[in-house]
Amino acid sequence: MNPVKVMIVDDEVLAIEHMRQLIGWQSLGYEIVCTTTKPSQVTQLAREHRPELILMDIVMPGTDGLVLSRELLAEGLALKIVLLTSYKEFEYAKEAVKLGVSNYWVKHEMDAEAVKRELGGLREEIENQRRQRKNDQGRLLVGWLGGRPLTDPQWQAATGGSGTFDRFHLLVLQPDRAFPVLPGVSPEAPELPAEWPGEEEAVLLAAVRFLEGCFVLIYGDHGSRGEAKMRERLEEKAGEDRRRLEDATGGTVSVAMAYALLHREEVPQKLAEALKRLEQSFFVGPRQRLRLNELPAHEERRLAHWEWEEGLAGVRGFLADKKYEEASREAAQLFDQVGQARDRSVLADLCRQLIAALNRSRSACGLPSVAEAWAGGAVADADWTTFDGVCKLFLTEIQTVAAADAGMSAMSRKVRQAMEHMDKHYADPDLDADAIARQLGISRDHLRHLFKEETGMTVLDRLTDMRIERAKQLLDEGMYKIYEIAERVGFRSSQYFSQVFRKVAGMTPLDYMERRG
Repeated sequence: MNPVKVMIVDDEVLAIEHMRQLIGWQSLGYEIVCTTTKPSQVTQLAREHRPELILMDIVMPGTDGLVLSRELLAEGLALKIVLLTSYKEFEYAKEAVKLGVSNYWVKHEMDAEAVKRELGGLREEIENQRRQRKNDQGRLLVGWLGGRPLTDPQWQAATGGSGTFDRFHLLVLQPDRAFPVLPGVSPEAPELPAEWPGEEEAVLLAAVRFLEGCFVLIYGDHGSRGEAKMRERLEEKAGEDRRRLEDATGGTVSVAMAYALLHREEVPQKLAEALKRLEQSFFVGPRQRLRLNELPAHEERRLAHWEWEEGLAGVRGFLADKKYEEASREAAQLFDQVGQARDRSVLADLCRQLIAALNRSRSACGLPSVAEAWAGGAVADADWTTFDGVCKLFLTEIQTVAAADAGMSAMSRKVRQAMEHMDKHYADPDLDADAIARQLGISRDHLRHLFKEETGMTVLDRLTDMRIERAKQLLDEGMYKIYEIAERVGFRSSQYFSQVFRKVAGMTPLDYMERRG
């Protein structure tokens, strides 16, 4: 826990030194950050050092502790103020309580043990106030960044009264996240620390965890610094802050930055642009550094469904016709089209529909569904955080289907025909070895012998696996009730379907659906 910052104010140097040496401040969780014998310096020092506890003599030349306390508390420059006096003055004490001063210590009564005891209670109160202030600041800042204006007093409260600045600078840091190609299977986004993992600085007005996905850092600056030096310093800060967050999350981080914003009202606008740019950085690659001041105006382009539906239909058709090279070329062109538009919503829809098409081809080749294959580690080395990686992932899947289909080509014509017939008619509850044999014009025993010899499975086992794989796909889609799925995959009884599903998958359909979330 960070030590409580302490300021000591007394017009006598010896009194300050006595208080400094009386106890081991650090061992109690306190740090003396500044002292002064001049009442005129108190407010400015408090603004610079942001003490959380001020110990202040109540009677000093030119002013008194009550007047200063009123000023400090009005400006929010201290969490706790304790007034010190050489004698008991109850009228002062009453006035101090009205103002909100925390306590009133008589100097000659405060030995080391008494000070330790008082500081122990104060620290707990300060910790509670810290948490409350941080929550209040966070609420104000998140609302402001989301577009809700702040009054000047609210701004001072949100930034801890950090003072006035001529310019503001924005840094938005976002961990590079895996694209949700297949929810429940795609790697989860790295977990952000609860608080900004860096040291506090006077020029850092706010460090806000925003929308659970990024950190927003706002720096203040005075116009005395030249633009070139200011930009150089912001570049340094971007590098330092990125390294801090990468160390905290264990992954790569992209950053968007904007400098020299003259009004605080500009910050939420730039943040909105930064979030859009960072969302699109997935299409370029990880560890991007986006300098918003230098980029052209953001133009958002949405692909209409008809613009890519023809290409998707082409991929489906080539897969169905087992023209895998053509399917790969068409898919690559389709991804290129979506990549140029940088449209994440279209990409998500495209991935979903390609997975459905691949599942049909995988099922015909005796392969598990895409979800099961990926969950089993088939794509453990895939790069989910870049557009090129996702594109490569799907092209590899098409090659996997092509290889499996090539293996099936080694089967006899009758076995291939049996597999194709099952793939087309698995939803028929009357489909069994006898029906397939009749369709192929061979005896049931001959079919059973050929099928077992060439696939290592019985006809019934293969048909059951195919039905359960299709049932899993329907459960993943979440559009049908269990009894409806049972009917759609060739079971007359939902109870019998559940028994078979449990035997094959190791869990009931309901458990499977709940696990998939």
